[in-house]
Amino acid sequence: MTRVIAAVLVISWVLLGMPEVTGLDMWVHDELPRPDWLRVAAFAVSLVLGPTIGWAFAAVLFVLAWRRRDLRLWKALALHALCCATLLTRWLFDRVRPIEYHLPSYPSGHTVAVASVGFTIVVLFGRGVIWPVVLSAVLAVVVGGFARVVLEMHWVTDVIGAVLGVTGVGLVAALALGLVTSGRELVPHLVRPRRRP
Repeated sequence: MTRVIAAVLVISWVLLGMPEVTGLDMWVHDELPRPDWLRVAAFAVSLVLGPTIGWAFAAVLFVLAWRRRDLRLWKALALHALCCATLLTRWLFDRVRPIEYHLPSYPSGHTVAVASVGFTIVVLFGRGVIWPVVLSAVLAVVVGGFARVVLEMHWVTDVIGAVLGVTGVGLVAALALGLVTSGRELVPHLVRPRRRP
């Protein structure tokens, strides 16, 4: 079942990136209010929730894996790298941005970075993952992606596509690396089991 979900996500990611711009993109771009205070806040968010957090997370994983000689952490670092590598497909899609910029738009690099960190953390926690961790990851992706749309650096489907790509490729990579055997490991527990005295 996990392979099917991964395939659906990857196919959706590719299909969403094929149109130059969608009706949803144009509607959000035209209708979203962008007062100065929101642009300033979005700029500040983009400084943290983007490549900065992606590189910092990779550095921490590397140091931990090196010091602990932990194969699982090395695999997690590889998973993070593979999720981040979905960004390289932007030259295949070659979508123009809402404003003039020297790099293609789809998928959003900032969103790829944040989603890669979130996905890797959820996989690392495995069966012990709790809802606050998942909700924090989702919130970071939503806030980071929204900031890029506010700044007119990306279309809304660039952000959605980044999440689809990272999650789809991440599931395939996590299975291949043996970090998960099925999607059940990624389902958080609502209540921790009680320990027997």
